[in-house]
Amino acid sequence: MVKLVILIRKAAEDGDLERRYQRNLDLLRKMPGVQRVQSGEVFGSPAGDAPYERIVEVHFPSRSALDSALKSPEGVAAGKDLIDYTGAAVEMFFAEEQAQSATKPLSPQNLRAYLENQQIEAEIVSPGQPTPTVPAAAKALGVDESQIVKTVIFLVDGRPFAVYACGTRRVDPRKLAQRLRVSRKHVRLAEAEQVLALTGYAVGTVPPVGLKTPMPAFIDPAVLEHEVIYAGGGGVNALLKMRSAELKRVTGAEVLSVLRENAAGSSEPQNAK
Repeated sequence: MVKLVILIRKAAEDGDLERRYQRNLDLLRKMPGVQRVQSGEVFGSPAGDAPYERIVEVHFPSRSALDSALKSPEGVAAGKDLIDYTGAAVEMFFAEEQAQSATKPLSPQNLRAYLENQQIEAEIVSPGQPTPTVPAAAKALGVDESQIVKTVIFLVDGRPFAVYACGTRRVDPRKLAQRLRVSRKHVRLAEAEQVLALTGYAVGTVPPVGLKTPMPAFIDPAVLEHEVIYAGGGGVNALLKMRSAELKRVTGAEVLSVLRENAAGSSEPQNAK
């Protein structure tokens, strides 16, 4: 993960400064691929007074996401507004956060708490054996593989999207690119570390709801053909059981045919269940 760090120097009294500062934060949040924006007031330093007044950190999942955001119309607008209201009394630099190998993924308990808090009609079931892939989950539950829904995370110009698809057929990135009106090379499958950072869950356990990072979602029409579906439950021994209609309602997912035309083998989960 990387971040854009903005240091704003102390300026002369300006009664409109706070409004303009908040407006710029809103513009920064609108840049594509932004995971979160953190801001704060600088109140001093070990040596006493500090030359800065505010600090802003804008987090992105990757360097390419940061680069795309800065070149986007939203990024250009945010940058121009920042210079306009600070009078160039600002410093910016890029930083890469060190991977936290000891980061503990979220668990079925975290997912259960989310379901209860949001009053989502779903339950976590434990089939009694690991279910890291679609075939394994279907066998453990005694259901057809098409009833198992995987949550696949894609990055489109650095911006995360969730795709809900069922069975072992793979998601076709070209269909996602066509829907989002970008070239195929702008769409890539998130890597395992990125999946964990974006969702909070490890690959093979990702649920369709309760993700760490809110993101737009697409649901393949084949998922909706089943009244009840099973998805990642936050752990290798857990699955989320819910109605497909409830999944669509809770996530607001757009219905989109995303599967490849030819059937794939059991090499799923791509980057999810």
